Amino acid sequence: MVTSYNHLKCAVVFASCLVGLSMAQLARADATFNVDSTLDQVDDHPGDGICHTAANKCTLRAAAMEVSSAVDPGAVTTVVLPAGVYQLTIRGPDCCGAGAAGALFFNRIGRETTLLSLQGEGAATTIIEGNSSDSVIEIEGIAVSISNVTVRNGHGGVVNGILRGGGIDVFGQANLTIDRCTIEGNISDSCGGGIAAPYAQLFIIRSTISNNRAGNGGGLCAGGGIARSATIQQSALINNHASGDGGGIINFAGPPLFVVNSTISGNTANANGGGLSNLGTTWLYSTSIINNDASHDRNPPGGSGGGVYNQPGARLVATNSLIAGNTTLDAPLPDDCNGVLEVYGWNLLADYGGCSFSGNGTAARGLVSPNTIGPLANNGGPTMTHALLAGSEAIDATTAQGCVGPTLALLATDQRGAPRIAGAKCDVGAYEYGSVVPATDVIFSNGFD
Repeated sequence: MVTSYNHLKCAVVFASCLVGLSMAQLARADATFNVDSTLDQVDDHPGDGICHTAANKCTLRAAAMEVSSAVDPGAVTTVVLPAGVYQLTIRGPDCCGAGAAGALFFNRIGRETTLLSLQGEGAATTIIEGNSSDSVIEIEGIAVSISNVTVRNGHGGVVNGILRGGGIDVFGQANLTIDRCTIEGNISDSCGGGIAAPYAQLFIIRSTISNNRAGNGGGLCAGGGIARSATIQQSALINNHASGDGGGIINFAGPPLFVVNSTISGNTANANGGGLSNLGTTWLYSTSIINNDASHDRNPPGGSGGGVYNQPGARLVATNSLIAGNTTLDAPLPDDCNGVLEVYGWNLLADYGGCSFSGNGTAARGLVSPNTIGPLANNGGPTMTHALLAGSEAIDATTAQGCVGPTLALLATDQRGAPRIAGAKCDVGAYEYGSVVPATDVIFSNGFD
């Protein structure tokens, strides 16, 4: 049985079927449901366009039932949740997807897509509480924006399908954007403790995925789609664990995964790829992969690639990235990478170990001293980083091409949002030494909640 418990604090934009929506369609039958009860009670007349229970209240479940049963297609519905704990007490399974029991079910399969905006007062005060026997929110055939809400203690948090990722589960060719989110403390014995989105068009921006656990892909399970890539930008994957491969990330064969201006740190895997296990195509741009560990439980058959593991035949490309301090066997045995690493620009590792290099080869890689890299810390900006210390070989070390992203355009900032190029040239990895986060970003200096 898959076990998954979730804790999400974020603004999530989830779109499972936005194609074909026109402005005229979005203007029809718009509605706002102002929830005025924290009780878990059903709508007394689903489909009449009125959020109303037998107790003369508008509950969160009643609002969900109205969205799912609305007759007029293409409506834009806003559900406003004031501060409070919305405990789901009506246990499933739900009969026929009516939403009267179990998870909050938003279902428009077979009908024209509806747009839902679920708005809380703040992640610290507006909480949707599962009952640990079902998912908290299930979404099919509907475009959903969830903001200023904490979703927690479900058998899956926000779910679209059957894969059962711990925090957010997207199974199918959906669009998923995660911006300024914290996804932490989730557990799944399947793939993707924090996020499972193997077929989605995925964007993770300025977010933290931390302390999640799974069979594979402790933080993230990506790849496997058809022409639907995944992008991680200005984000941190921290202290996640996989009992199999990919403590931080596992990326399967399919469209590429792009990791840009991000940090992968402190993740562990009992098999291969403490930080990243790549079975498909992954591109690293100005990314720091620090202090991850493979073969973590020391049990046979073990594993390799404490920082990154690239399966034979897969493609792992690094540009201006920093890979250091990674180990195997939860011991001081350096193991920054295993497999073929295709390198461009200037990349630094603390140990070449099991790596072989292609691309520009020796002209695009060198060695860095791990003691010139600071500990994981809040160095400003929305996510945690490893600062470069004075004298680090990573400072001003990139080539004339500069720090570029997937389009080869120059990166304007580092992971924190601090300007790139504080010295003669931009630095290797996600952190720009000597650069300061602009004062306008100070609201995010302690993380976004």
